[in-house]
Amino acid sequence: KLFSDQKEILRNIKIKNMKFLKILFVLFVVISITSCSSDDEVNQYDLNNANLSAGSYGVQELSFTNSETFTENGDIIVEEASGFGETFQLSYTFFENGTYIIEGEYVRKTTFRIDGEVVGQTTEIITNNNETGTYVANDSTMQIIVNGERVFDITLFNENELRFSHIDIYSQNGVNIVRSEEIRMIR
Repeated sequence: KLFSDQKEILRNIKIKNMKFLKILFVLFVVISITSCSSDDEVNQYDLNNANLSAGSYGVQELSFTNSETFTENGDIIVEEASGFGETFQLSYTFFENGTYIIEGEYVRKTTFRIDGEVVGQTTEIITNNNETGTYVANDSTMQIIVNGERVFDITLFNENELRFSHIDIYSQNGVNIVRSEEIRMIR
């Protein structure tokens, strides 16, 4: 009887192992199928003047932060202005010849802080009346250089969307300055 009980236990273990292996196999197949993609789904959209100029972009989102850190009477002071845009009626149009135009307006809300404490807030309408300039698009670095000096990193670019961000970090007259912004647009 002891020997037959051991056989029964081994048989049950074998059945459980087989069920476990079947479950693992099915899971492997499901994961393999869902993780595969065809080459048709990959859509490389190069960052160049022709692709940028395929239509105007409407701004959907804008955020910014400006921070200045300095020492005054032995204390380190951090002044910050941060905010966002809303109620956009603002468009960017890039032309294939390397020029652009910004038209429209939006509402900009800014919060001012000194050492983390809110000291003020503003809401203002920002108007861009045919602001023009030049740009250079660089697909290999995923950057746009605006007016020969401001470098924007492209975080998303396809047929319908353009997102870019910009950050400047520098010191001037003993003040450490950090300025950043992000703009999200839809064609």
